[in-house]
Amino acid sequence: MKARLIINPVSGSDSGPGHLPLINERLRERLGALDIVMTTGEGDATAAAAQAVRDGYEYVFAAGGDGTLNEVLNGIASVPDGLAQTVLGVIPLGTGNDFATALGFPDDISEVLDALDVSAPIAVDVGVMNGQHFINVSAGGFMAEVSDAVGTQLKSIAGKLAYLIGGAQVLLTHEPVQADVSWTHAGATKAERVDLHTFAVCNSRQIGGGRLIAPDAVIDDGLLDVCLIEAMPLADFVGLLRLVSNGDHVDDERVRYFRAASLELTFEREVKVNTDGQVLDAMRCAYRLLPRAARLVSVR
Repeated sequence: MKARLIINPVSGSDSGPGHLPLINERLRERLGALDIVMTTGEGDATAAAAQAVRDGYEYVFAAGGDGTLNEVLNGIASVPDGLAQTVLGVIPLGTGNDFATALGFPDDISEVLDALDVSAPIAVDVGVMNGQHFINVSAGGFMAEVSDAVGTQLKSIAGKLAYLIGGAQVLLTHEPVQADVSWTHAGATKAERVDLHTFAVCNSRQIGGGRLIAPDAVIDDGLLDVCLIEAMPLADFVGLLRLVSNGDHVDDERVRYFRAASLELTFEREVKVNTDGQVLDAMRCAYRLLPRAARLVSVR
């Protein structure tokens, strides 16, 4: 079997290179031949993953955080039939590792490597936002502004506390945005106009290092879980954010939580949108889902 490991040396606490000998040893035990690509900048993981698919690699492993995983996913998806031909492996080395948690991965990297089962890939849904693929969560407004504020250096220094520090910084300048929202589900289309603090379109359950933004999300049910948090006074918003940690926010009357096959949001001004760690600016976000489109290495 041909396998490629793509590793981000500055994920999380910059611990990737220290784990590399163990990762190399354990993957070779299961797969035999393995080549290793170490990224040096944005886009390297995408290019290395795309080339692996074109070269006929059966397995491509992303060693890093959710952002590295997103780059590798988009590299695989950029090649025709890439998602169908290639098994994606996750080696969680980042700060949040939200999608690895959704897969049931343990926290310890040695335990992860012991538990990997390359013989029984699982099929999971893949989201698409404006042509960008994602496998965990795409969030906009306040949550995306926090992601933009939490740089690599802050993550290295503060770990998961970086999201709290970034959130405190963003609260001082964040402004809600008006959005026209339309979605489809079970053949029906609905639409409304909402003033939003933030929103999340989810394939998986959590964001920001463990916050349960979509507590009912299932990664292979063929539907997106959508969470819209309305504009409200700042003190109320801070109180609501505390509920997100345990997923208790979905019962609040100022939160809309529903499932959709597709979704479109059009904003009155440009907003930041975070798609599995990749932050961009958008006036319109069009979401759709590719049911069970990716194959992933599971854990026993």
